[in-house]
Amino acid sequence: MSGVEQVAQGLRARMLDGELAVGAPLPPERVLAHELGVSRTTVRSALALLEAEGLVVRRVGRGGGTFVAEPGGDQVTAALRRGIGMAGFPGVDLAEARASIEPACAGLAAQRITPEQLSSLQELQSRMARARERGEFFEANARFHVLIAEASGNEVLAALIRGLIAPIREVTDDPARIRERELRETILVHERILTALGAGDAASAESLMRAHLQAHVDVLCSAPGRMPSAPLPEG
Repeated sequence: MSGVEQVAQGLRARMLDGELAVGAPLPPERVLAHELGVSRTTVRSALALLEAEGLVVRRVGRGGGTFVAEPGGDQVTAALRRGIGMAGFPGVDLAEARASIEPACAGLAAQRITPEQLSSLQELQSRMARARERGEFFEANARFHVLIAEASGNEVLAALIRGLIAPIREVTDDPARIRERELRETILVHERILTALGAGDAASAESLMRAHLQAHVDVLCSAPGRMPSAPLPEG
């Protein structure tokens, strides 16, 4: 881990344990540099990293400085994605976590989804059915699942799924694991989930999503070594 990341990680920890509360000013760069035994350039780079993550804000002029930002869903998502990436969790563990969370999102979405969100899901489903490139299919599929989480109306659940989706895609978007059969089954089960969402049937939406994601867990658990990529299905 670089010196910049070490400084940034230490400051994140101080924010998390409340030593640096929301809205509180961080010590000046020269004070942090002396306290941490690093150069001001390293501190400045670490603060720039934290600012990019949305964890701090910088203000200029009278009363300026660097302050702890008020976190929102995007910051939670970024922190989760970063933490998962650094931890190197097994793909099956990530898929099981998702399979435990997303069914609840689908159940809530069936009760709260807006006509605009349902229309967007239907468009994403059409894109998957028409896709001729795996990248296009996987991108639309990821957005489909994130949008259902957002349609749940629960910001915590939505942030969790947004944070999980990118690390999970590194495993589930592998053509050695996800073959033509799984692509076809994804399209079919998405149609059933859409029907349940449109009907406001929370129990069915939750049950269908649970079975859908458990099937992905089973594929990850049972897939053999790498296999040649298969073309997307016609139609």
